[in-house]
Amino acid sequence: MTLHDAAQAGTAWLLGDRTARDSKRLSLNPLAHIDALGLAMIVFGPYGWSKKLPLDVTQFRRRPKLSLTFVYLVGPLMNLLLVFFFWWLYFFAPTWIGRGVETIAVEEWRVYLQYCVIVNLMMGMIHLLPLYPLDGWFVVRGLVSDRNRPWFERNEYYGLLLVLILMITPIGQWALAHIYPLAAQIVMNLFSL
Repeated sequence: MTLHDAAQAGTAWLLGDRTARDSKRLSLNPLAHIDALGLAMIVFGPYGWSKKLPLDVTQFRRRPKLSLTFVYLVGPLMNLLLVFFFWWLYFFAPTWIGRGVETIAVEEWRVYLQYCVIVNLMMGMIHLLPLYPLDGWFVVRGLVSDRNRPWFERNEYYGLLLVLILMITPIGQWALAHIYPLAAQIVMNLFSL
């Protein structure tokens, strides 16, 4: 989550909005991004979240709506970059660390890298869902015409309600139980290349 949020804060800053930087969110320190309740949910349940990124659309230098859309798209793109980075490490790091290292240590490292790929792939997929407050909602909302924008603003809290229902009911557990194997299968196909 740290790189996801820091990438969004950095993009906002590059596009002219200093709000996230001024509130110390342009940081690789995980403590800058932790939300207490979101962290507790990670510890006690399969879901969690970070602090909402503070943004001020009026500070973007050009095309505020498009800039905001791009900021929210960068988070899932960061997760995708991390997928490829960990996938690359999976194949090439064992040759670097494999000399003189126990085979079991190399295998544990590779299992850890597979887990990193799966988690980042799932985070990227989930964040692209067009449900408020996920990044996908803001991407879609930024791409719709100004005429349809009020409908999105009126109905965004239904998305929040749906996300909450998915998080606390067996429906969400069922969905997670089906998304995780899909992500794992994609990853295993990547690793078999």
